[in-house]
Amino acid sequence: MEEYISKYSNGKVVSAAQYITEIICERKALINKEDLHYRFWLQSKWEVFYRNQIGSAHKLLKKYSSKSIIRALNTDKGKKIYSLRAPHLPPIIEEQEVVLKSENQNLNLNLQRKENVSFPTNKATKNIISKLKGLDYES
Repeated sequence: MEEYISKYSNGKVVSAAQYITEIICERKALINKEDLHYRFWLQSKWEVFYRNQIGSAHKLLKKYSSKSIIRALNTDKGKKIYSLRAPHLPPIIEEQEVVLKSENQNLNLNLQRKENVSFPTNKATKNIISKLKGLDYES
């Protein structure tokens, strides 16, 4: 389960559904020229909207990854979405799923490691530990 940092719970970790719902609530608050405060979902005017949106977020998370949903909401088209039930949201999410899959497939690590690598040692240096070890061997 992926976890995100909440802006409205004093930096506590929240689930992907809660984080996505916070994004939608921020947008609605911006349209209504309201300010969201600490634990805003407990206020009567936000409680119903938050519950409806978090339910929709859970439904979306059953079909899509949280990264693709968040990326879809942050696209130019997605920034105009104020509800997770918007009919034009799933096609945007599906586009982002394809983009994420292509990014993951293009990610190749070509590591070239040398065999039998030796690291230089400095035997000439006398530090406290080497002097103490020397005392052990003298007795």
